[in-house]
Amino acid sequence: MPYVPPHLRAGAAPVAAAGGVGGRDGGRDAGRRDGGRDYGGSFGGSGGGGSARRSEVVTAGNGSGSYGNGYGRESGQGSSGVRGVGNPEVVWPAWQPSERVRKLQLEQIAEVRARLNVDVEITPGTEAAPAPIESFEDMCLHLSIMKDVTFHNYTTPTPIQAQALPVALSGRDLLGCAETGSGKTAAFSLPMIQHCLAQPPIRRGDGPLALVLAPTRELAQQIEKEVKAFSRSAEGFKTSIVVGGTNIYEQRSELRAGVEIVVATPGRFIDHLQQGNSSLSRVSYVVLDEADRMLDMGFEPQIREVMRSLPKKHQTLLFSATMPEEIEALAQEYLNDPIRVKVGRVSSPTANVTQNLEKITEKEKIDSLLALLVDEHSQSLDSNQPPPLTIVFVERKARCDEVTDALVEQGLKATALHGGRSQSEREAALRDFRKGTTNILVATDVASRGLDVTGVAHVINLDLPKTMEDYVHRIGRTGRAGASGRATSFYTERDVFLVAQIRRAITEAESGNTMAFATGKAARRKEREQAAAFREGRLAPLGVAQIGATTVRVDDKYKHMLTSSTDTKKGEGAADDAWED
Repeated sequence: MPYVPPHLRAGAAPVAAAGGVGGRDGGRDAGRRDGGRDYGGSFGGSGGGGSARRSEVVTAGNGSGSYGNGYGRESGQGSSGVRGVGNPEVVWPAWQPSERVRKLQLEQIAEVRARLNVDVEITPGTEAAPAPIESFEDMCLHLSIMKDVTFHNYTTPTPIQAQALPVALSGRDLLGCAETGSGKTAAFSLPMIQHCLAQPPIRRGDGPLALVLAPTRELAQQIEKEVKAFSRSAEGFKTSIVVGGTNIYEQRSELRAGVEIVVATPGRFIDHLQQGNSSLSRVSYVVLDEADRMLDMGFEPQIREVMRSLPKKHQTLLFSATMPEEIEALAQEYLNDPIRVKVGRVSSPTANVTQNLEKITEKEKIDSLLALLVDEHSQSLDSNQPPPLTIVFVERKARCDEVTDALVEQGLKATALHGGRSQSEREAALRDFRKGTTNILVATDVASRGLDVTGVAHVINLDLPKTMEDYVHRIGRTGRAGASGRATSFYTERDVFLVAQIRRAITEAESGNTMAFATGKAARRKEREQAAAFREGRLAPLGVAQIGATTVRVDDKYKHMLTSSTDTKKGEGAADDAWED
């Protein structure tokens, strides 16, 4: 059954619009033309003023922090709450890095970006992007944040953090794109916490100061965990997770008491807005994480409903592992002159993952999987090492359970993760897998993106996905944060179109060439159409792979599987079945 957005469900009563329009420049009125509602200050706002909490900043070098008394504010009155009383003004601190960073010349900044493999684009006519910063000390973060950074032994920012953190701390909108395992969560969490610490205190009945929207419960839980890790030293700082599958009444109690940050899945958060449990009237920092997958899953109506209902002045950060046309359109509509930060080769297989493709029949898959995993288990016992953490991807929920049962019967420690399990069962499966209590996780694509488990050594595609984009995200569960990994994929005759693309990607990686393939719903739909045409003989194979402006000669034995590039023409915005279990 397709997902029905909350605002379209039967019996949903219309709510009067009261809030400002998304975007700090107020120029997002076009977003209302589809007849959607604004939540603005329509839910849960409360009156009363409040003094800004004291901010303390680490200074580095000879520079001084800029978060003491007297930091500048811009007028940014939020929407009124239901009680008709205005909200405190949003504080926009004039952040600066250390003096050492401020003295960097343009040539030095370019050299750092080249070394980090970071590409930065600004909107024409806007101020230059802040310089990348390669140490947390030079970022002049709040003392409590630095205390927690030190506590967790973080010493050097990852490339996406080095560039995205200064952009976010400076108050600019950001469109971030980086490969999996790159540290995107901390890149938006640290500036978000810093922003919240500069605001007047939350009062009971207030909505949050910052909102993070994520596509899945598992990803939202990971984000909440990281936010709490970096705000543990901030006295009284509260974060709430709002997702489906958990007790909505407990969530309501937390939201009504007032929290600084809400991490949520779109559908459940809008449910709370409709019930008056929360408000958007004080939100001034918004993060859309894994935005491409949220669109894939059909959350575009909810995203748009939230974005166009925000107060006039707010900062938006959009992070996406891929950059399809749908994301470009969303960014153009809701981000205000964003700085684009891209790290590495986005939408390409992770270079440090060894990929192996094995052609077998459908009937041989389970036996081949058992043989492979039993052999790995025996090798680990012989070497007196714990068995490697392994994720086995399958196509459907029922198959997920069947495979798990077969592995357990063989004496292996396996657990299942799919959308048909309860939230407590999913949490238990992930907890056991992270701890190594069970070293094999059999999953559907619910685990293919956003799931960050340290030390996954092997990804096995028992059933290959339908598209190259999904394949890239699956194997991205291993080889994270610079570690090496291994991916094994079983394929049959029906998969030869995708296998051709995988072979081509491997070939170009070995040749040092850059390969780009289309991403997004429209591209995946087109790819599936091409795969069907290929299987039916309506699409002629090619002997040469055209990769951008580079021509790569492919081994003769793979020529029969090559096809022309995917058409990136944008189609309708309706969700497809790419992420269904």
